[in-house]
Amino acid sequence: MEALYTDDQIFIPIISDYGFKATFGNETNTLFLRKALQALIKSTIPIKEVKFDKNTFEGITQDGRSGIFDLACTDENGNHFIVEMQYGDAPYFVQRMKFYTLHKFNAMVKRGKFDYGTLTKIYCVAILMNNILPYKNFHTLANLRSEKAELFDDQMTFVTVELDKFSLQEADCQTDLQKL
Repeated sequence: MEALYTDDQIFIPIISDYGFKATFGNETNTLFLRKALQALIKSTIPIKEVKFDKNTFEGITQDGRSGIFDLACTDENGNHFIVEMQYGDAPYFVQRMKFYTLHKFNAMVKRGKFDYGTLTKIYCVAILMNNILPYKNFHTLANLRSEKAELFDDQMTFVTVELDKFSLQEADCQTDLQKL
């Protein structure tokens, strides 16, 4: 079998803090981030530009928790993206995703007379080393659905990528999502 790399090549894993920031958080060249986000949300519409946002937030109440997103950005249409990388075990990561998304949602709604129809989409993307969902697929998109599984609202989309479930070899990867 031919080696994928030589001893003089250094690879930094994308799941490391540095690897994640170097690939997803490169503010001078956002091509990888834009293509990755488009693949992760399964959009056929290219993301033309992204603007990096403040990645910290304060608690909503006096006793509320503050936090830091690994990455926060907005596309040219005002859609918000929160991207989190989780290397270790995270049994309640879905709750953490909701916490992050609701903080972003709260920041979008302004005081006084507000037109809720102007709210843009929020995508909370979690790239996880381990499995947290009972599904077989490595990539899951979730929205608010009715008891009949009909789409109720798609303003907030939760995207999970569970790397432990990804089993394709390089030659078998066909889609941008699989190549990511």
